[in-house]
Formats: sequence, C-alpha cells, structure tokens
Amino acid sequence: MVRNRLSRGAAVIRSSWTTLERDWQSVAVGATTVAAIAVFELQIPW
Repeated sequence: MVRNRLSRGAAVIRSSWTTLERDWQSVAVGATTVAAIAVFELQIPW
C-alpha cells in the first residue's frame, strides 16, 4: 500500500515537472522570437 502511494506521488511530481518544462520551453521560444525581431528589426505585417 505504501508503495502505491509513493508511485502515485511520483507520477504527480513527474506530471507537474513535464508541465513546467513545457511552459518554460514556450517562454524560451517566445523570448527568442522577440529577441530576433528586435535584433534584426523585422517588420511584422499585422
């Protein structure tokens, strides 16, 4: 029974970590895009 609880706890932590990692990857991609636009002075046709 204790092993099941530990396994469930580990699964929750793993899931949370995956979500955070995906969020940080999105932030990194966004920051890179903004930096490239600023450095190369790209015009965005809105």
